[in-house]
Amino acid sequence: MSELAPFKVAPRLEMKPWGGDRLATFGYEAPADSVEPLGEVHITHGESRVASGPLAGMTLAALAASNPALYVGERGLAVTGGAAVFPLLIKFIDASQDLSVQLHPNDLLAREHGDVTGKTEAWHVLAATEGATLYAGLEPGFDAEDFVAGVRRGDPGMVRFLREIPAVPGQTVLLPAGTIHALGAGVMIYEIQQPTNTTYRLWDWGRLDGYGKPRELHLDLGIRAMRAEYVPEPTWGLPMPSLDVQRDLLAACEVFALERLTVHVGDLLGLSPIASPQVLTCLGGVARVTGHGVEVSLQRGESAIVPVGGMCAVEATMPAVVLRGWVPDLAQEIVRPARAEGASDDEIAALAAPLNDLRRAIETSSAR
Repeated sequence: MSELAPFKVAPRLEMKPWGGDRLATFGYEAPADSVEPLGEVHITHGESRVASGPLAGMTLAALAASNPALYVGERGLAVTGGAAVFPLLIKFIDASQDLSVQLHPNDLLAREHGDVTGKTEAWHVLAATEGATLYAGLEPGFDAEDFVAGVRRGDPGMVRFLREIPAVPGQTVLLPAGTIHALGAGVMIYEIQQPTNTTYRLWDWGRLDGYGKPRELHLDLGIRAMRAEYVPEPTWGLPMPSLDVQRDLLAACEVFALERLTVHVGDLLGLSPIASPQVLTCLGGVARVTGHGVEVSLQRGESAIVPVGGMCAVEATMPAVVLRGWVPDLAQEIVRPARAEGASDDEIAALAAPLNDLRRAIETSSAR
């Protein structure tokens, strides 16, 4: 078996006081003795394990440390500041209650406190109850200083400062490090992010954990990390209709890219070798990933990793929807193919908004 072959991954489960039971639809449930429900399924956490092939049982952390060239890659090392850690943290999240009002540090602040990276992330909404909300940024016209004062007082009324977006399945929201946000009750998402879990909570709705204790808040660090100017807008993806299968670019920035593949029986999508690991997650149907003499079958909720430099083909034995995450070359893998499909520069840049990552890649591409 080639070391470039795809392999399945067994996720790490995380119990949360705000979790629910809907992740069972993806094949995941809380242990019977858990005092809290299942909140998160960490597909590519460092403690997630290889689930197929000769390396089965190894954690992704051990895998990346043992062979950074294969499991981190040139692009991944650029994201991690040279640290040999898997460069993408990907999750399913089920929120039966509102998550804390929170934000995440950028790389500079995170590294001051011993973390490998900061945390820019994107939400792709999988399901939402009627009236469910995403909180992302501050409402225009509200003063950030008033919001901070409310946070420091522990005033529940400061929630009125948060911008509310109706949660609709299929939409994607990019949340740069420093963005004030909260996932609303009734929303289930796929989340892709930089490889850290560092979170600064500003408000937790007065909630107690499964042991009857309030969770820690991080007001000073959170306020220091805050970027009140970031007000994300949901996007619906950029279709790429002329390619081998239906592909929709959902989000792209310097640290990750995300696309949705809709694969019908008889379709064949070839993925070329790139300088990043690729993560393929099946949201529905049954997908088959083949490469370097190995075949991996993915049912709903299952994921495979393609090592750096590996090539593979994606097919469907039942019509399938697959999310693909990777660390991109923005100019070559986002701007160039999107322009070839007739997308405008503004449409392309929106995939990274409110960051300017794609604007810079567009300017670089235009200057050549």
